[in-house]
Amino acid sequence: MMGGPQLPPNFKLTDAREMLCECGNDTFMDGMKFRKVSRILTGSPMDTVIPIQVFLCTQCGKPLNDMLPDELKESKLD
Repeated sequence: MMGGPQLPPNFKLTDAREMLCECGNDTFMDGMKFRKVSRILTGSPMDTVIPIQVFLCTQCGKPLNDMLPDELKESKLD
């Protein structure tokens, strides 16, 4: 796991919890979202495009909410 958090040497993958989509699926694929920031806000001559990596459920296509930046997370009403 390059660039990720350091795990203890005795860590076992069986100690980790599975991350599931709300549909129950556990397989995801890479996707990208893009946000455009106005040149007025950035002070640059052109608008700036910000790519945001998302993980999409291979079954229903919804993004894995836990991995999104807080500003993009869907709110869940209980």
